[in-house]
Amino acid sequence: MNESQRTLDLLNEAHETLTKAVIPSVSKQDRYSCLMIANALRIVERHFRTLTQDESIGGATDISLGGGALVKEIRTGLFDTHSPLRGSLVRQLRDRLSSQLAIDNPRVLEQLTQSST
Repeated sequence: MNESQRTLDLLNEAHETLTKAVIPSVSKQDRYSCLMIANALRIVERHFRTLTQDESIGGATDISLGGGALVKEIRTGLFDTHSPLRGSLVRQLRDRLSSQLAIDNPRVLEQLTQSST
C-alpha cells in the first residue's frame, strides 16, 4: 500500500471513528462541533484524493488560470466573443469549478449536473 492510500485510509478511519463512536456519545451542545469536524475530514479527504489523482494524470492545462496574467489577458480582449481561445478558457473554468465543487460541496455539483441534463 502506498503512502497516499495510507493517508486516505487514515482520514476515512478518523471520520468513521468520529461519526460512529464519538458523536453518539457527546452532548447535543458538542454534537455540532463534532459534525463540523467530520465534515472537514471529508473535505480534506476529497481534496487529498483529487491532488493524488492530478499528480498521477499530470494535470497540464492549455491556459494558465492562475495569477494576474489571465486577468490582464481578459481585460485586453484576448478571450472576447469571437476569439478562438474563448471556448478553451470557458471549458477550463468550468472544469476547475467542477473539480473544486467535487471537493468542497459534491451535493451542489450533483444538483448542477442533474439540472443541466
